[in-house]
Amino acid sequence: MVTFLENVPLAGKTTYRIGGPARYYAEPQDEDEVAEAYRFAQDRKLPALILGNGSNMLISDMGFDGVVINLSAKLTMLAWNGTMAFASGGYPLDDFIAAAAERGYAGVEWLSGIPGTVGGAVVMNAGAFDAVISDKLNSVRVMRAGTLEIDTVYAQDIAFGYRRSAIQGTGDLVLSAIFELKDDDPARVTATRNDILNKRAEKQPSEPSCGSAFKRPPGNYAGTLIQASGLKGFKIGAVEVSEKHANFFTNTGGATAEDVRVVMRHVQKKVYEDSGVLLEPEVVFVGEFKEPLFTP
Repeated sequence: MVTFLENVPLAGKTTYRIGGPARYYAEPQDEDEVAEAYRFAQDRKLPALILGNGSNMLISDMGFDGVVINLSAKLTMLAWNGTMAFASGGYPLDDFIAAAAERGYAGVEWLSGIPGTVGGAVVMNAGAFDAVISDKLNSVRVMRAGTLEIDTVYAQDIAFGYRRSAIQGTGDLVLSAIFELKDDDPARVTATRNDILNKRAEKQPSEPSCGSAFKRPPGNYAGTLIQASGLKGFKIGAVEVSEKHANFFTNTGGATAEDVRVVMRHVQKKVYEDSGVLLEPEVVFVGEFKEPLFTP
């Protein structure tokens, strides 16, 4: 039986280190407990929030008035059958990639260093260096938010796009995923992984952030447009447009979610005025915010 805690602070459970409390919070350890957590929310007519590593998420300062279901705490299994990997939705994505590289299994090393969980990566179709997680995805086990039925869905039957999938926005939960990798030389795969990690360390800030704040606009880069608008180093409160990478908005210490929204709106407005491009947020907003985003 899953345990429900009340008024649990969420800031420490996101990479931004920002966010108010969850009304209810649970850490299920198997599929039955996940279903139990969903039913708990349904019975009380409360929204449910699936939390992994909290790496692509900005939680309101007021928190989340519902049930937070944290998969990354206990739903964390990884198993292998040759080059085929079975990973729980809460398994850390980079740990999975490291394990694959150690075995010499190629195909996901390009995603090295991306924070988050396997389930979150599938839902967002995480990618880097022209590779995306769906490239090597075989299938997923999904729990339907409404009925709590569990379905196996093959990758070719999921509409994937740039930083999105058909699962996104449905409330459905990725319980686990199967990947088909390619047998390769462990030294080569590891070398590629290390090169990617080094590039990330060189180009990305170490301070708390949500990663890329905005999606890549067609034919350009969000960071390039932000830098061209002279916004590197722009700061409101404790939120700063990173000098290292303009599409990273860092928490320099004690930042609030509203500070982040104010900075994002300012950046959207300035970039739109300068280039005509309306930047679309990549970060997922959770809870209620006072500051609206920019609309032309």
